[in-house]
Amino acid sequence: MNRNLLTGLMLWLTSCIAVASPVTLKPGINYMDLNHDGIKDMVVMAQFDNNTSHPNLGLTFIVSCPNGGYCIMPVANSNLFTWFDYRLSADAEFLVQDNRLYKFRNRYFLMTATKKGENAFEPGKTELRTYRFTESRDDPGVPLYDWVLHKTQLTKNAYQSASEAWQEVD
Repeated sequence: MNRNLLTGLMLWLTSCIAVASPVTLKPGINYMDLNHDGIKDMVVMAQFDNNTSHPNLGLTFIVSCPNGGYCIMPVANSNLFTWFDYRLSADAEFLVQDNRLYKFRNRYFLMTATKKGENAFEPGKTELRTYRFTESRDDPGVPLYDWVLHKTQLTKNAYQSASEAWQEVD
């Protein structure tokens, strides 16, 4: 009897644990309902070819507006509209900054991983920033949709590339 109760309790506890899962994006337009209004929004993943050996990848978020049309979401605390990664070399696996979209309990979160330290070419701790999707219809001058900083944490381990730090996301 106690064994069945313990097994049942363990199964119930593991089903209650929610895990953030990365959203797989393909180059080009990715359709998903970011604001849960039943209309597909767009996440555009595109390359910015800056005429070097290491072009940057960018994410741009375009959300359906309540009165029709689409709204572009700005980068948090910026006048830019595209979230770019940042590379110091042509090595695609060596990033100083990387961006990734996550889904947690049916909500979307944007995360950035940025290497910290004196020398970007050496392994170092990485700062993980989590931004949550927000909507504001009451404040004039404020974007209708925005990514607002939700949480910041420093990785426990040092990494060569910011993209390696995703393994510490829970």
